[in-house]
Amino acid sequence: MSLQGKINSRIDLPGVCVQMIDYRWHRGAEIVEEEPHHLLRRRSNPTQLGVSAMVDNSEQPFGRLMFFPAHVPFCTNAAANDEYVQTITCRFDRDWFSAMANIPGEWDSGNLTRCCDVRNSRIDQAIQWMGNEVAAPGLASTLLIESLASAVAVEIARHFSQPDEQLRVRTRDGKLQPSHLNRVMEFIEATIQRCPTIEEIAASCDVSPAHLRRAFKNSTGHTIHDYVERVRLTKAKALLSETDLPLKEISFRLGFAVSSTFSSAFRKLQGETPSGFRFRTRQ
Repeated sequence: MSLQGKINSRIDLPGVCVQMIDYRWHRGAEIVEEEPHHLLRRRSNPTQLGVSAMVDNSEQPFGRLMFFPAHVPFCTNAAANDEYVQTITCRFDRDWFSAMANIPGEWDSGNLTRCCDVRNSRIDQAIQWMGNEVAAPGLASTLLIESLASAVAVEIARHFSQPDEQLRVRTRDGKLQPSHLNRVMEFIEATIQRCPTIEEIAASCDVSPAHLRRAFKNSTGHTIHDYVERVRLTKAKALLSETDLPLKEISFRLGFAVSSTFSSAFRKLQGETPSGFRFRTRQ
């Protein structure tokens, strides 16, 4: 079956189309997909899909971020269960993309495997940003999306021109190299509307969560959980002082299930309630 989806919102620009698409398929379905355009797709849910790509007769799990080159067929195994997937999908016209950056003319099995699970924090952050602009357009959204799309095209070309080993975060004497530490921090700070999980951060660096925890602690003297919480506090303070969003909405944006949990966490770190902080900073 070909993959069919429900388009919830979209923005079309010359050479680029960004869409919010929901997909459904049923257990046993074998999906065949071949696009005339280059396609970048990000799933909202990080959990493992019950369907995998078939590359050289080998099953390759799909990650959260995927790239499908134009006119390259992708086939899957039989889906293990019914699934519903929400995505941000960015389609690039081939000629537009080629004017921005060059990508491989031939896609070998190694690069096709990497297409199924693109581990690149800059691409991931940019497509999230584009998705937010499509879902809730603001001032100059089209200009912003156009700029982000150009940056993504260059990053995709760079990503697939590098050997896979160069993309992995490295450690030395149990510590992260400075450039790799900055990469981890940038990923945490730039994730839109929420704070990422340790598993997501580790996946973006192609290392295990346990290895990342140890290396981050050795490098900074703090746990990565503490750093994530400090970033979340900074985001919370900005939303409280700079917007009129209700606490429930702020809680949701920061990944808290209920506002009471957010209030307790904020008070523990800041020493005052969110409402008290908002009132004090607006005097």
